[in-house]
Order: sequence, then C-alpha cells, then structure tokens
Amino acid sequence: MTVRIYVATQRSSGLPTVENYVPLAVGKSELSIEGGQNDSTGDSISARNGFYCELTGHYWIWRNDASSDVVGLCQYRRFLWLREPPRRLCSQNFSSIEECSEHLSTDDLERLLDGRDVILPRPYAFSSDTIETQFVKAHGRENFEQMLRSIERTHPESLSTARKVFGRRTEYLANLLIARRKIFDEYSRWLFDVLFDVEKNIRLDASNGRMLGYMGERLLNVYAAAARLRVREVPLIFIGAPTDSARIDLRYFKRRYLPALLTVEDNLRRKFR
Repeated sequence: MTVRIYVATQRSSGLPTVENYVPLAVGKSELSIEGGQNDSTGDSISARNGFYCELTGHYWIWRNDASSDVVGLCQYRRFLWLREPPRRLCSQNFSSIEECSEHLSTDDLERLLDGRDVILPRPYAFSSDTIETQFVKAHGRENFEQMLRSIERTHPESLSTARKVFGRRTEYLANLLIARRKIFDEYSRWLFDVLFDVEKNIRLDASNGRMLGYMGERLLNVYAAAARLRVREVPLIFIGAPTDSARIDLRYFKRRYLPALLTVEDNLRRKFR
C-alpha cells in the first residue's frame, strides 16, 4: 500500500521527517523544499491560493498524484493523530513538530482504515451556533447562500443533505483528511465542481480572502454525509502554544453532549411528572 500524506506549507522548516509525509509548498512557486513538491507544477490552481488556501494543494494532489493508494492532506501546524490515537475528545497542542512526531507514524494506518473510507479530525463543537449561523456571522449571508446555490447547480442530489448538515452544531475543520484513493478522487471531483461554480458567481477580492478555503471546510461535512462515508475520527494535533488539554476536552464535552443530555432529562421529567 503506497501512502502519501502531503503537508501544505509556505515555509521550509518545522516540517515532519516521518516516513510517508511529503512537504507540499502551496501558493509559492519560488519555494523549493528538499524531498517535497510545489503545487505550481503540473495541473495547478496555485495562483488562486489567496482564495483557496490549502485547497490548492488538495487540487494538486488530486490531479498530479496518480500512484498513491492512500492520500492525505495536513498542514504545517495541523496534523491527524495516527499512532494509537488516545481516547481523547478534542485536540492536543504541542510546541514543536519534534514533540509529536511519534504520533504521526503511519504504522497504524491500515488498522485505522479497516472498514472505513476516510480519517478526519474529531469534530469541533460550537457552544451555541450551528455550522450555518457561525459561517454567516464570520463570512456573510450572501456567501452562504451562494454556496447553497452552487451545490444545487452542480450536485442537486446533495442539497437536502447540505441543509441538514448546516444545521448541526459540530463540524470537521481545517480541510484535513486521509482517504483511500477512490474516495479521495470522488470527493475532490464533487468539491471542485462546487467551488469552481462559486468562484464564477462570487466577488473575489480582499474582502473575501480565503473564502473558498472556508467553504471547503463546510463542504467536507456535507460530502461525508451525502456519500455516507464511513469515518474514522482521530484527535487533531496543533503545533503552537501548549494549552490545558483537559480544559479543551471538558469544553468540547459540554458543547457537544450537554444539550442532548439536558433534553433527555427534560423529557423524562415531563413524562413522570
């Protein structure tokens, strides 16, 4: 099984040296990384990185890597915990790539993908927002509606699922994934059908920087539901200032599960009152 997990980056340092990880320079045609690739080569949308973010790297993988059986995309500060993932709810912060390298090992990948289609980071839980309301607050109602219109034009069979998914309070973030080749290709085709349609029908300027990348995060959630992907969720590793992981998990637990538990309690009280 040939595995390549690409690491989207705009710098040449602080990258993993773990087997099967390949640095992928995105949006910087002048950046050369030893042992890596640049998304400005071959079939490329690298010049639109300001709007697509790491998804220019995703596009490059889809169009230019035809030999991998399993492909993935991470970022230079965000990775998926693959080595015997702990039973953690949310994310783990590390101060450097060296601290977490052992958790990036792909030795357990075949086991993680057994009976599954894709590996995704455990979802983030909003305290009160849904995917829709959070997106609208951050990026505007018109951009949200345009995303829906583009789904309807390109993949109308996914529209009803999209509306349901956008009503959720949990979300896969950061465009991170590791998938079997067939699944990756099918998702990529669906994703860029939608995003290229959005691009044709939206104003892309400084006011909408990174917009297509932000939409891609939400669209991954839609596709996972619409295609009924069998998902393996693992913790997200973040390279940055260390934080109290227990507090992160407690906050996540409260956001994701407390409302449901309270609803059950209220229903029981009404039933036995």
